[in-house]
Amino acid sequence: MILRPHATARTLTGSFTVAVVALSLAGCSAQDKPDPKVSPGSTASGTSGAAAGQLKDQSAAVLAWAPPAPVAKTEGMLVDQPLKKPATVPATAEVISVQTGDASTVLTWQLSSATDIPLHGFSLNTTGGPRFWPDAVRLVDLVGKKTYAVNIMNVGDDTHCVCSTYPLHVGPDPVRMTSEYPPLPLTVTSVSVRIPNFAPVTVPVTR
Repeated sequence: MILRPHATARTLTGSFTVAVVALSLAGCSAQDKPDPKVSPGSTASGTSGAAAGQLKDQSAAVLAWAPPAPVAKTEGMLVDQPLKKPATVPATAEVISVQTGDASTVLTWQLSSATDIPLHGFSLNTTGGPRFWPDAVRLVDLVGKKTYAVNIMNVGDDTHCVCSTYPLHVGPDPVRMTSEYPPLPLTVTSVSVRIPNFAPVTVPVTR
């Protein structure tokens, strides 16, 4: 029984009597039995959610997936700058893609070498020290004559590159990395990727 705030004493008494009688009759009626409960994920007819939409085995597609092939390859040297007499080791750099959008441009690339190279690659950063960031890699718009540097961010007194750390070891298996740059204008359809101590390569821009 619901009590109304503005009901009078007489009205409450009459309503209470009617309500008690109604509840007593309802309690004796077989028509007021609660409906059988339906378990979650099932319909009233008993069909389960799994049966309504069968799951599909995707393992074959996942296991057969292959990484995208490089769109450009360049040969060069990885240099260990901290040494007084820098050691140069032949290496291969491959560009997977340059994808640009409204907010940023992402370069995906990889390094490899015929032999394992430990602790080389300091020439890929702009500090001349062991920062481990390949922020010296540039994208150049040859038509617009503009050079784009890797995005950086400041956290307190520290500066960070918006990019992967370059590997401490480079060997026959390519090591993939990414770097973020500012967005490219709509008119830019290709860029020249400039990696220190490697020959520049021109690659298409995807959107």
